[in-house]
Amino acid sequence: MKWPATLFLVAILLSAAIQPIGEFANILREKVVLNAALINSGRAARNNAISIWHMMNFEAYINEADYIQLFSDALSESLDLSHDYNRNTNTDNRVTYASNNDRFNDITIHFAFQNTTYSGLNDADIGITNYHDRPVTLVTVTMETPYLFRTFWLRSLNGISNDDYLLMDTRKFLVQIVN
Repeated sequence: MKWPATLFLVAILLSAAIQPIGEFANILREKVVLNAALINSGRAARNNAISIWHMMNFEAYINEADYIQLFSDALSESLDLSHDYNRNTNTDNRVTYASNNDRFNDITIHFAFQNTTYSGLNDADIGITNYHDRPVTLVTVTMETPYLFRTFWLRSLNGISNDDYLLMDTRKFLVQIVN
């Protein structure tokens, strides 16, 4: 009768130890989902925000408000979010998204635009290029959201420390016209 009780105790201890490991695997999965959504939203916005009048001169000037609106719409659609972007009152290029299905905490995204030429960028941004005087726009998108823990133990530990575990990512998109 002693060994079933020992086996039962070991099963309980193993399940308590496996839950946090599964939670950390879930954190990695959430980072992959958020990164993929950022990349896809950035590509959708990049392809649709270039002003058609600048295409004749091979100059990739974008309308920043349109870029943010297109990015926000694509991200909201892919992750089932709602956003509060108002192009008339938003002067700091920061958009906050709320989850419609309580899958994520509030996601904050900050946009930074740099209109320059290829020679004005460093090699870490673009790599090696032969077009040094062609105008481009470098869009830097920074995402930040506190992670929503799902297991009891990690949720309790996070509540005790009062520190949010932040999922953060920064992506750079180079808007250019190649012909």
